[in-house]
Amino acid sequence: MRQDLVPNIHLFKVASPNVAKKAQAGQFVVIRVDERGERIPLTIADWDREEGSITIVFMEVGTTTYRLALLGAGDFIADFIGPLGIPSHIKKFGTVVCVAGGFAVATIMPIARAMRMEGNRVISIMGARNKALIFWEDELRSVSDQLIVTTDDGSYARKGLVTEPLKD
Repeated sequence: MRQDLVPNIHLFKVASPNVAKKAQAGQFVVIRVDERGERIPLTIADWDREEGSITIVFMEVGTTTYRLALLGAGDFIADFIGPLGIPSHIKKFGTVVCVAGGFAVATIMPIARAMRMEGNRVISIMGARNKALIFWEDELRSVSDQLIVTTDDGSYARKGLVTEPLKD
């Protein structure tokens, strides 16, 4: 499955039962679009163990991500390796704050969800340059006890950088 979230930011759901079975919050995969391409790391934004799929969200920033964005349902990815990396340290802390700007919202989704499932109070702060670049607001709200949204230009929600609510 492929979904365009906002301009130049895309979501892919990839069938990969072995990765989905082992994925944990904070891990990533390494992909190579074709035999001549470079390998790039992408954070696992979500997974479905029963379906055997994982979700990745990426921004078009270079040749590899541009070529990846051209793929559609049923297309082949040469290499899809993972899960890799040390999972995030998930335990009961009390209150945790998850902060992400731009497309990094996808990287904190599994962490916020896991922290909440562990019994923490989760405050999430998400931001973007403007309203047109906000995505997954409802999704992040669903795994958070409180969600604060910022836009640099004030076109939506609270005006300011994503880090400014930390001062409160």
